[in-house]
Amino acid sequence: MNYKLLKGIGCFVFLLLTSISSAIAQNAMKKTARDLIKIADSLYYAQDWKNAKKMYESVLKDTSHNSIAWNRLGFSNFNLGINDEALEDFQKALAYNPMPPVKASALSRMARLHALKNENQKAIADLDSAISAGYINLSEMDSLKEFNILRSDPSFKKLREKIYGITFPCMADPHAREFDFWAGDWDVYPTGTKTLAGQSTVQIISGGCALLENWTSTASTGKSINYIDPVTNKWKQAWAGSYAAGIQEFVNGEYKDSAMRFVFEFKDAQGHRNIGRFIFYNEGPNQVRQFNETSADDGKTWTTSYDFTYIRKK
Repeated sequence: MNYKLLKGIGCFVFLLLTSISSAIAQNAMKKTARDLIKIADSLYYAQDWKNAKKMYESVLKDTSHNSIAWNRLGFSNFNLGINDEALEDFQKALAYNPMPPVKASALSRMARLHALKNENQKAIADLDSAISAGYINLSEMDSLKEFNILRSDPSFKKLREKIYGITFPCMADPHAREFDFWAGDWDVYPTGTKTLAGQSTVQIISGGCALLENWTSTASTGKSINYIDPVTNKWKQAWAGSYAAGIQEFVNGEYKDSAMRFVFEFKDAQGHRNIGRFIFYNEGPNQVRQFNETSADDGKTWTTSYDFTYIRKK
């Protein structure tokens, strides 16, 4: 056999085996890094900051572009009181183009560190950038001791208002606030009498996007949810009462001339179509009149179904 050919084959096999061995070694290192990340994360979630720090540091020797790990190493150092290192870790997390949630987290944590150093403007700038990246943690804004020094700062207050508006958009929407006059605890009387007909508690719920009515009387109980229909952009009430045929919807609600006015329709016992008007009159801070009437002849004549006055409980 040709010696040169054998030598060439041998070199090829050697190079092939070397390449395979290198690939196996690299995969093993990657697997080891993944395993270390899992261990580091478990220590992090257990708030074992000292050992989490050690584990993340060992991982970051080989995976230095891991923004999540840098952010978590920074938070471990922060909780250990190693603030300068923590700040460097957060900066490294930001340097590797992290996903928005990681960016928001790192920036908000940097804000805490700058606030601790009485570097208020840097803290405000970090928070502003964090909000732009998706930070909406009102609970932290309101409770973290690091932000105590900032809470009287007008810029901090504006940032909190910004987060509040993002978190609860309905609370800042005048259209969604139109029915708030009905919110509260009420004693309910037939209009013009002093005979108690029932009681109602109306709550602003779902971050200001709806009102929940809770009605009780000796004859019935019921609830309604009131909200702006996204299809029509008008108010809608969906009512469920304890009595027979107690399910009803009132639609196309509009607030005009100090009254919320709904319309509705239904079929009577004989199957005839009826239309109705359901009106809530805003009669001041402590009184609401609720008026319901129906027509069986397309609005030519009207019959009062009920007429109640709500008096706010003291």
